[in-house]
Amino acid sequence: MFNAGGKPALEAAYLLPLRHQNKFPHINTCMRWVSQYQLRNNCLPKRPSGNHHAMREITGIDLLNLAIYRAIRPKAYIDEVRAFVHNMNPGVMPYSQSQICRAENRLEIVRKVASTTSDCAHLPINELKRKNYWEKEYPEGVHGESIRDMIDIDECNLKLESSNRNRGKVVRELRCDAAGKFKKGSASVSLLMAIGGEDQTPFSFHKTFTEGGTDLWRYYCFIEDLIKFLDEHFPGRSFCFTKDNLNIHKNPMIINMIYAAGHRLIFRAPYWSCDGAIEYVFNTIHTKLQMQFNAIDDCDELLHAIDSIIGTLDSFVGYFEHVGFQM
Repeated sequence: MFNAGGKPALEAAYLLPLRHQNKFPHINTCMRWVSQYQLRNNCLPKRPSGNHHAMREITGIDLLNLAIYRAIRPKAYIDEVRAFVHNMNPGVMPYSQSQICRAENRLEIVRKVASTTSDCAHLPINELKRKNYWEKEYPEGVHGESIRDMIDIDECNLKLESSNRNRGKVVRELRCDAAGKFKKGSASVSLLMAIGGEDQTPFSFHKTFTEGGTDLWRYYCFIEDLIKFLDEHFPGRSFCFTKDNLNIHKNPMIINMIYAAGHRLIFRAPYWSCDGAIEYVFNTIHTKLQMQFNAIDDCDELLHAIDSIIGTLDSFVGYFEHVGFQM
């Protein structure tokens, strides 16, 4: 139309109602395509070629500030990082998100699931206790202790909870209904567990309770049965027990029973649960329970699932190595 009649052909009166009905392009759109045709001799549409990365990279003091900020505040959002780096060096233009990401890649900073450590863990006394735990020999620490001689003990509580799903998708004329349990209960299971670092004959020992938590009497009976288990399966062996600083763990009756059986005992630094191999075992159990949650509807099924999952854990050496123990 333009080649035949020029711009007036594109402004003809009969095109006005078509434009109101969105059946013919606006005159400005037409002229843009005409300009492209006159310039390039074609009307091919432009295609996206990807994001344009700024050539400027983060270097020098800005890169150092980025590394320091990530070390102090690993959970910070990327815009918080951008603001900090700029505020520390306001004479430089703010960096983009892509520039921050590329700088973090060069620093080998990766995204992980976040956790939180109590402020009390960083008190000087507790940091000293942790340093002694890892760097000094028994009885002050575990330095030089073989994984195969370690036994980590702790307890956790696993609850049977579910939020009722009150919405779903179905055709308009039908009820959104499905067969299943009306409501799951809120029962819980207390799990007392000990894991050994023995690589040749891996073992674990556990007990479960559906009523009440772990009190001194239950813990005393658990340690007593654990020692009998060790005497039966590893006669003459001396193990090193490690656990957190819960009051019942430090009861004199418990400590004396462990020493009387020929074993050793050392407590981890307070608030440093990440030093306990068994904490990661509990996380494995919890994750596997979530995978079969739809098949668990009551406390008996929860107990059975816990026993089955623990039965599939055939080695705990990797857990001990993960927290810092050496073979």
